[in-house]
Amino acid sequence: MNALIPKTIASLLLLAGAAGAVCAHAQGAAPVASSGGPVTTELPAPPLRLSEQPRIRSAVIAMVGYARGSYTEADTLIAQQVLEGMRSRHDITRTVWPDGRKVIASVNGGDHGEERAAMLLDAEGRLVALGLVNGHCNVPPTGDKPKVCKPAPQTVLSIFQPAGAKQADAEPLVVWGKTLPAFLAAMADSDDPAKAADAQKIASVEYIAGQPDVPGWRVEQLPAGFPASLRPLLVQTAEVNSTASAGKIVLPKGLAGKPMRTAYEQSQRNEPRLPDAEVTLRSYADLGTLVDAYRELAKGASVEEGGREIVFNGTDGAGRYSVRLRDAKETGVFITVSSWKRK
Repeated sequence: MNALIPKTIASLLLLAGAAGAVCAHAQGAAPVASSGGPVTTELPAPPLRLSEQPRIRSAVIAMVGYARGSYTEADTLIAQQVLEGMRSRHDITRTVWPDGRKVIASVNGGDHGEERAAMLLDAEGRLVALGLVNGHCNVPPTGDKPKVCKPAPQTVLSIFQPAGAKQADAEPLVVWGKTLPAFLAAMADSDDPAKAADAQKIASVEYIAGQPDVPGWRVEQLPAGFPASLRPLLVQTAEVNSTASAGKIVLPKGLAGKPMRTAYEQSQRNEPRLPDAEVTLRSYADLGTLVDAYRELAKGASVEEGGREIVFNGTDGAGRYSVRLRDAKETGVFITVSSWKRK
């Protein structure tokens, strides 16, 4: 099912009537601005980055779910990588095709657009496909670098579509991917052959079916001592961010064995004793949607609201529990489910 970006968001993205057409270097692609062809304009910086806008994030999740892959980062949520590829507020472009389709794109920022992402919308504003220019990054064997990616000009354009969609439906994203941002275009057009040879090129295009229904976490990721009765409180539309048990962190592995609470964290929480087990999830759903979900999942629990944090406190057969929702804006909503076993 195609994800629909509501009119309020579509209207925001379609601003910039006064913006001029963008001239950029296109690698064997159709002209970016020509009579009867697609026309690209620069959009003014919106109040929120594309990656921060809840409805855009929801549309991205509806397309790719909580599946993981190695594109701009190693073994990371695909949705996160796509959203980070459009996080610059000042490099947003809109390309309108004669049939009404639109490509809304931005760049990661800080890398001159080497990593960038785009949304392809149909004439009605439905999300048809996502594009991500990336280096198929992965973890280096030596561990001395955070990631190893294919260098330019071996860049890959990854296109995510609903299962069963035709590759030809995403052709506007191929044109977008091969049209370089200004800095990279200047490299490609350089009189210096060596510099031009090093400029980014789309070496290959791959088409990937989105997995919107893939679970965001697995039972084996849960820490020892976490009650099975509390598993329903762990929504599947989220990934495991961290876990702890018996006072120590279990995940992420780099922090394993460290205390589950810093002195500052302990001072910020009203906890007479540490939880016996705890799981923190991260979700790209908006806070209001998650609060509504937990009002159903944690029926009978008391609710404390304070700013960007909402806490549900309740009991079940295993003992006492709490669910803490913290809205971290661009990086998502963190959901911490803590368990205190009955003594």
